[in-house]
Amino acid sequence: MFDISILGGGWVGVPLAEKLASLGYSVKISQSSQTKSIHNPNISLIDWRAEVNLPQLAWESILDAKTIIWTIPPRRKVNGDHFYLEVLADFVRILNPKTHQQVIFLSSTSVYKAENAVVNEASALENNLMCQAEEILHGLHSPLLLLRLGGLMGGERFVSKYYAGKNVPAANHPVNYVHRLDVLEIINQSIKSQLRGVYNVVAPLHPIKSELVKSECQLRGLELPVDYLEDKEAIKVVSSDKLIQALNYTFQYPDPLTFPIEN
Repeated sequence: MFDISILGGGWVGVPLAEKLASLGYSVKISQSSQTKSIHNPNISLIDWRAEVNLPQLAWESILDAKTIIWTIPPRRKVNGDHFYLEVLADFVRILNPKTHQQVIFLSSTSVYKAENAVVNEASALENNLMCQAEEILHGLHSPLLLLRLGGLMGGERFVSKYYAGKNVPAANHPVNYVHRLDVLEIINQSIKSQLRGVYNVVAPLHPIKSELVKSECQLRGLELPVDYLEDKEAIKVVSSDKLIQALNYTFQYPDPLTFPIEN
């Protein structure tokens, strides 16, 4: 049995596999175009793809591990919401007769309603896809850790990339971003501590979107936005206090205004 199995060989899954393998864990990860960059002998590439009604043998190849980490985001352009929820239901059904130390599911802070307030793990939820996904996961018999991630940044993902030379919508809203390197370390520490429950994973500081975009465009030498569009929609500021206390965690990058330029 492997130590770690990662479902989803994408933007989070691949560097997560590399980090955990470097720490001495035996790791398997579902194969993808991005896993071609992996050359660590402690990482096994598994020919598995999330599909509805997969035979049990196909699931067995990816689920034979002490800790299972689901990093697969919904792919709405390829398959509808119903497909994603069906695959998760199969995941729960196949896992439930087994015994695992921990299942980690990467969710999203999109589950929270915007309330013009600071929101935490006890706040009101939207009835959206990720909320429905979490409901399915609550049917797991294994110890479950739900990590609700803020907007993921790092590497080739940076906010000014999307708004340079364009209009910035909701420019007056605070951002709820998190750097990928913090996400990877938080998952590592969660495995070591066998953390379970529901936790937000968001950088503790929340600059206004217009300020962040302008600052980053200047730092990267990009064209400034055409305009900053304000709106009157409700805002939300997502708190990570519960996670910080549970892991005694100090964010490597607590302020999106100082996220590193990596490319």
